[in-house]
Amino acid sequence: MKEWFNNLKQREQLIVLTGSVVVAVYLLFVLLWRPMASSIDTLHRQNKAAEDTLAEVKQLVVTLSSLNAGGASQQSGSGESLTRVIDNSIKNNSLTMSRFQPSSSGDVQVRFENSSFNNILAWLHDIEINHGVVVKDLSISPGSGSGIVNVSVRLRKSS
Repeated sequence: MKEWFNNLKQREQLIVLTGSVVVAVYLLFVLLWRPMASSIDTLHRQNKAAEDTLAEVKQLVVTLSSLNAGGASQQSGSGESLTRVIDNSIKNNSLTMSRFQPSSSGDVQVRFENSSFNNILAWLHDIEINHGVVVKDLSISPGSGSGIVNVSVRLRKSS
């Protein structure tokens, strides 16, 4: 290769060297610069999406805080027992509990089997928002059909 290059005229050697430099610069651009610039653009888009998501989460936190504050002001102050609240709200939401287990700490564990998911959600909303009951633990598993679930929930009356 060196012999071939040395046999070229000086003008041809200059053209070959210039062409080699141009090809080397082009290859650096195509193989290094463009992928890095593309990666940087992708990272900028991902950061923007993360910032947007963070802003949405912050807005949801504000909304949730205001809803919690509003729910706390709507709690019944009747001093009704937790057992009575749960019993009445279960009847109002067309549910049948399979187990009810109070504890010495004031918590109550309630179990529903093969209940409508929508009715469970309505019941949970009712006891939390309207009666000031706090859900401490919740376990939901699929039931025997579509929209049917088995639920175990531990509840406590908020102070």
